[in-house]
Order: sequence, then structure tokens, then C-alpha cells
Amino acid sequence: MSQPGITLNTSFLLKSLRLHTGILLLISAFFLLGCAKPQKPRTPVARIDNLTLTLEEIESRFDSSRGLSQAQVHEYIQRWLTSQLLYQEAVRRGLDQTDDLESRLADIRRQLAINALLEEEIFTLKSQTSSEDEISTYFEANRSEFIVSHDVALVSFVIFQDRDAANAFRLKVLRGTPWAVASRELLNDPLQAQATVASVDSVYHTERTIVPTQLWRVAVASPRQEPSFPVRTDEGYIILTVWKFTKRGEVADLPYVTQEIESRLAIARRQLATERLLENLRSQHVVQILVSSVPQDSVSLKMLE
Repeated sequence: MSQPGITLNTSFLLKSLRLHTGILLLISAFFLLGCAKPQKPRTPVARIDNLTLTLEEIESRFDSSRGLSQAQVHEYIQRWLTSQLLYQEAVRRGLDQTDDLESRLADIRRQLAINALLEEEIFTLKSQTSSEDEISTYFEANRSEFIVSHDVALVSFVIFQDRDAANAFRLKVLRGTPWAVASRELLNDPLQAQATVASVDSVYHTERTIVPTQLWRVAVASPRQEPSFPVRTDEGYIILTVWKFTKRGEVADLPYVTQEIESRLAIARRQLATERLLENLRSQHVVQILVSSVPQDSVSLKMLE
């Protein structure tokens, strides 16, 4: 026979446990709600049916450091509305479910995945970096490839507001102060700096790139490594010195072509890395080419037997 006292106590215990469990669950719910991060208020700016565009979504699409103008907001809203209207109509017609679309999406997904792999394996910072020895060695081995097709001048110049300041700077350099030192002292002196419009130090220029354009005539005629007389321009009075002048048909200075050499080395390095990656991947798979040569006058493929 069952014992009533024990049955009563068990029933009471189960009821108490259920009550305590309910209280604990309720307390836990309040605790979780209290600990949850408050949602930032969002500002709706446009709506199509049950789809809403918020100002925060638009802001996330732009560079936050530059701010967002009212015109940019309105332009984005119009683009969003147009895009959503067209997309919803395409969905209504079932155009988002076609085999052709699925094939295109698969191609895009595959290409994006490949790009991600190449970024991780090939287009790394290491592949872009070349040492000075590598650059110099490449230059010496390929000097004939770096013949300049136009005259190139390595120049420095300072633009002054008035002729007196320009002449004072020129005289200082002629008396033996190195150009770099004189230029640095000029910019560090508040009074002299106010009379200085701009300063350019050791930059390669051609007739097409130098500004103001009349400086090229001065660069061609000036003695090397000596400050020119003040040249009057719309920008001010310019003192220019030519450190080196490379004539058309001569080998370029290494610094002038360093960037090109770095680009060449990076391309070669990436090509080698790609070949090694493909070789490694081929070794991990069974690769078969199931066609023989393709006739030039036919698009048919002859299957191997």
C-alpha cells in the first residue's frame, strides 16, 4: 500500500519546485533584458511597403570622417527606391529564380572566392616589397630597358612672395650653405616662412610635368647644382637648382625608375607564387583534360576514347 504522508510530501515538493523554477525563469528574463544593450534609435528616411531605409544605413555607406550632406542623402534615397522598385518587380515575375541567374550568381560567388584566395596567398604585402639590393640588381641587369624617351631634370625650387626674399635665399646658398640646410632654416624661421609660397626638394620633372611651365627653360639653361636667378611667375619669384639633367636616349637614374622596377618585381613574384600554388593544388586533385586538339575551322571537340 502507498503511504499517504509520503505522497503528500512529494506532491508538495513538486509544486514548490515548479513555483521556484517559474520565479527563477522570471528573474532570469528580467536580468537578461536589463543586461541587453539598448538598441540605438534608427531614423527612417524612406519606405516601400514593409521595407524601410534608415539614415544610419546610408551613413554606413559613406566615409564618416567627411560627413554626409543633404544632397548625398537624397541622392542615395532615390537610388535605393529605384533599385527596390525594379528588384521587387523582377521578383514578382520570377526572374530571380531563373537558371541563367543562378548560373551567373554561381560565377560571381566563385570569382569572389578566388579573389579572396589570391588576396590571401598571392597579393600579400610581402609580394609588393622589394629590398634595395633587389631593385639595384634588377636595374643593373636591365639598364637597356630604362632609356629615357625625353629629357628629365632632377630639380629643387622655392617660391617666394617677393624678389628680395628670393635673392637673399640665393645668396645664402652661393655663400656655401647647402640647399637642404638653407631650405630647412627658411621654413623654420616664422618671418621667412611667411614670405615663402612653396618649396619642392629633389623631384624629377620633364617639360610636361614641371609647373610653372617657364621653369623648364630655366632648368635647361641653368648651370648644374647652382641656384638660378629669381624667376618671376604668376605664383611668385622662384629660385631653382638642377641637380642632374638626363637627356633623351640616356639611361635613367635609378630613383627615377625605382617605382617601375618595384612593380615589375612584384608581378614576377606573384606569377611565381601563382605557379607554385597551382602546382601544389594540382597535386592534391585528380586532374584530367578530356579533349584532344581543337580544329581551327570547327568549334566541336573530339572526345578522347
